Amino acid sequence: MNLHGSYLSKLTVALCVALAAGAAELPAVKTAAPPPVGEIPAQYILSPDDEFTLRSLQAKELVDKTFRIDPNGEVNFPLMGRVHMAGNTVTQAEALIATKLKTFYLDPDVALSISAMHSEPVSILGAVGTPGIQQVKARTTLLDVLSSAGGIRPDAGPVAKVTRLKANGTIPHPTAHETATGDTVADIDLKSLLEAKNPAENIVIKPHDTIAIPMGEIVYVVGNVKRAGGFPLAGKPTLSVLQVISLAEGLDPQASAKSARILRGGSGPSGKRVEIPIDVSKIMSGKAQDVVLLPNDILFVPSSTAKVVSARSIDTAIQIATRVLIWH
Repeated sequence: MNLHGSYLSKLTVALCVALAAGAAELPAVKTAAPPPVGEIPAQYILSPDDEFTLRSLQAKELVDKTFRIDPNGEVNFPLMGRVHMAGNTVTQAEALIATKLKTFYLDPDVALSISAMHSEPVSILGAVGTPGIQQVKARTTLLDVLSSAGGIRPDAGPVAKVTRLKANGTIPHPTAHETATGDTVADIDLKSLLEAKNPAENIVIKPHDTIAIPMGEIVYVVGNVKRAGGFPLAGKPTLSVLQVISLAEGLDPQASAKSARILRGGSGPSGKRVEIPIDVSKIMSGKAQDVVLLPNDILFVPSSTAKVVSARSIDTAIQIATRVLIWH
């Protein structure tokens, strides 16, 4: 029994020695550094919250580690201690670190790669899902921002207006022009942008840019239709009477199609409104030509139970049209 126990004890020791020897031959496991961010502009300035990695043949203490610039603009490095990094370009930061390392190494080499960038605000306003302030990082495109804001609403107009502060340079777009304050404004064709017809439309957004998506122009249909409302032109120059009635899901049974009217105008210096009688029944039966509606026109379809279409009923229709829900 003692011999058997002695044998097991020696076998256990031998296995431990073998395992330790094998473990010593295995390569050390290193934590992989985050991949670098894509193309960085040469003039990019390091800022708080930026993260980077370093490569150096001499300073192994700095390799395979991720360093983050703190709110004071500093990084606490091995060997070197705290170094102020914010405000430097990548090239300047590499030279600064190399200079600090000369205390410990002869002619040290240093390469810096940015792995994560700080975020900065841009404003997006108008006909998007969630207008407001968006936090973006470098190389964020217009499509990226629109996607983060919930996309473009159906009632959006055909153009996105991007405004850039003078300090951030000009917008690289053919429509870009300067304002009186020196800021740059560009009008981006949303249809071309969304259909990827012209890559130049998908500009890179810079910190503090303002992106405005104005609502599109609208035509209204009120009265005896199945779904009264305001309908955006959605990039089209006009809508016709038949198109608007289709969007309104047709006339209801009480409609007096032959007594319909287009209400046009009512704004501007004169404030004069034009009423254009139309016979929708003839248009729907193909006996009369379809009529084009202009932006802000109101198609009023009265009830067949009313003997006379009074001015009061028309005014009521206009009031409804100005408060009506825009159907998507």
